[in-house]
Amino acid sequence: MTDTTAPEPEGSEETAESSRLQVAMGFFILPLLIVVGGIAVFLLFGVIAHENKPAGEYLAEVTGGGINEPWQAAFHLAQMLAVDDSLRGDEDTANAIARALQHRNAEDPQVRQFLVLALGSVGHSSSVTVLVPILEDADADVRLRALMAVGSIGTPAASAAVPAVADLLDDEDVGIRTYAAYLLGTLEETFAVGSLTVALNDPAFQVRGNAAVALARLGDDAGLDELRRMIDRTYLGANPDLSPQQQQDAMIAAIQALGLLNARETEEQLQDVHDNDPDLRVRETARLVLAEMHDRG
Repeated sequence: MTDTTAPEPEGSEETAESSRLQVAMGFFILPLLIVVGGIAVFLLFGVIAHENKPAGEYLAEVTGGGINEPWQAAFHLAQMLAVDDSLRGDEDTANAIARALQHRNAEDPQVRQFLVLALGSVGHSSSVTVLVPILEDADADVRLRALMAVGSIGTPAASAAVPAVADLLDDEDVGIRTYAAYLLGTLEETFAVGSLTVALNDPAFQVRGNAAVALARLGDDAGLDELRRMIDRTYLGANPDLSPQQQQDAMIAAIQALGLLNARETEEQLQDVHDNDPDLRVRETARLVLAEMHDRG
């Protein structure tokens, strides 16, 4: 599998945590590498980020030289835009970043990664057409960052990227397939239902789980069987990649998805979870979903 963790500057070391699949908090199941991919740029590299320049100066260094290497300038730009939303939605900044992506210095995958993250932070709708071809980048890290940027822009503009995102359900990298499935559940386009249904047969649990939850988000019950397995402790316990915390979060995501589907045929199973699961959060989620089902009649 291609490594999809954030690029490391010279002298730094990857940790085992960066490559181990884990479950993040929230409605969808995500591997930790994706969470790290989104924030490690700003946490692991924070020690070198002490500059405070306008975006234009960083872009000038990316394309024309300065005290920083192009990748460092792109990193500083991405970090600044991640924490400063004053340029959110600024078309001129988005266009300037798009031009920088065409510069020869952007042949460096690290430069592309950080510029793509910066583009997502700006979040202008025009950037979707820039990001779609980058979803096919030869570098897995760049493809992942492009997915993240599409997600940062969000609907309705990012809906135009749904076909390209759906294509990544066939990516060789499990982290990219996982994030693509997750993202398709947030973009509110039923076009993705067919591709997500196929992804229910993916060999990786985290891809199948995201696909099933995404389908529920889109109002489709094709992933119902997978969701039912995801609230089965025996099934989850047979997966060596899942820690107890990961099992808990997988169950909560699946229970919430069953609630979205109003899957009344699962009430008995949900009641068993509510009555017998050892985890309080899981039991409480099951209680709330069962109450919602009863209220709907």
